[in-house]
Amino acid sequence: MISYLKGKIIYKGDHFAILETGGVGFKVFLPEAYLLKSKTGEIIEVFTHEYVREDSRDLYGFGTAEELRFFWQLIDISGVGPKMAHRLISAYKLEKLEKAISEGDLGILGTIPGVGKKTAQKIILELKGKLVTGNSISGDNEIVDALVRLGYSKNEAQEAVGKIGEEVEGAENKIKAALKNLGK
Repeated sequence: MISYLKGKIIYKGDHFAILETGGVGFKVFLPEAYLLKSKTGEIIEVFTHEYVREDSRDLYGFGTAEELRFFWQLIDISGVGPKMAHRLISAYKLEKLEKAISEGDLGILGTIPGVGKKTAQKIILELKGKLVTGNSISGDNEIVDALVRLGYSKNEAQEAVGKIGEEVEGAENKIKAALKNLGK
């Protein structure tokens, strides 16, 4: 799976650019703001999601890993495909989308072409409370959810996560530390 590309823009089209890297041209769909600030001939770096279907293979690119993580959260929602998720991220800055979701603002999400009221409600329902602006998109809720799926009660999981020190970074390490707390 192609997860990252660094290359020279050799062509810009509507919603995409062709990046030449290692003598190969990759068509990468990019958010409008990122595409507008990039120039043909410029070398850029993008985090990508490769979407493979029976009849096509698409690359969706993002300027930051946070945008890519948010994209993954969106496509995990039933009814939200990669094109719609990419449109959402293209329409607004990540912070504005996260704020709209956390505040339950259907108006902002509903202005995006292809996102109807029901889809906007579903996105808010699925992601509200799971978003944290900054480097950790899903925060400690992700760790609590993982522990609940392992069979612990929500209260036990929240208590164990609350005991994790600030120095522990990364979801995997936080889960291990929480499990140690639960074992005591």
